[in-house]
Amino acid sequence: MQKVKQLTKPKIDIISIEPQYIDKFWPLCDFMIAEALQYSGGFASPHHIKDLLKKDEAQLFLAFGNDEEELNQVFALMVTRIAALPNFNQLEAIITTGKKRYLWEDALVSTVTKFAKLNNCKKLSFWCRPGWARVSKKWGWKVKHIQMERNV
Repeated sequence: MQKVKQLTKPKIDIISIEPQYIDKFWPLCDFMIAEALQYSGGFASPHHIKDLLKKDEAQLFLAFGNDEEELNQVFALMVTRIAALPNFNQLEAIITTGKKRYLWEDALVSTVTKFAKLNNCKKLSFWCRPGWARVSKKWGWKVKHIQMERNV
């Protein structure tokens, strides 16, 4: 008799990791942050990000759960920071990376939007790769500027 593989129902939760728990969760996301930073112009290394998170100068959100194939996985993460600008605060996402975006994108955007409101941020500003411009329209995002870069 052949055993039938039972599929799980997708369920993703967005978890905000408090600074005192960064060390505990770091092994789940270190490699993802390192990989994302390779595409980010080298503005930081993983240990810089970890230090910011532990000092509560940045925030870590994990998309954790399961899909039809994988159980108890980190599917994505976002690192944010609150920028105190002269006229208002804004929440800036400085790293967003993951796999199977369709599983977590809406929940992640909803969670960080609520976080921004709770922290009196007037705007959200995401540093992202060009592919996000296509999908972000559904959340009301508008492309106002682009960032171009060149080494000197």
